[in-house]
Amino acid sequence: MKNLYQSIHLLLWFSLLMIISNKTSAEDVVVDVVILDVAPVMLEELDQIRGLGGVVDVTSNADLGAVLTNNDASNSVTGYNIIDQGSFNDASGIFSIIQNTGNNVIIQDSTIITITISPD
Repeated sequence: MKNLYQSIHLLLWFSLLMIISNKTSAEDVVVDVVILDVAPVMLEELDQIRGLGGVVDVTSNADLGAVLTNNDASNSVTGYNIIDQGSFNDASGIFSIIQNTGNNVIIQDSTIITITISPD
């Protein structure tokens, strides 16, 4: 930590010299240096202020168990998946994009949204 303070100190002096060298008179130079001596925040305190502080466990599950059997594709043509410039303009909220260029597939999509509201 001492090396960090020394490096910051040298950087401040170097910056000050650069500023002074570009000024024509001493009246043009304004120096405002603040050195903070701040102790690290305890983990217990961080637990109370970070997101989901106090929530022990959040478990979400989506059971997507599709089965594809005995499928047959004849003379099938695949296409193109194109996401063009501006495809998501003005998009907001939660949305899902599913693309597929193949045949005989199962596409499953699931979204789990967990909202925790606690009065403070």
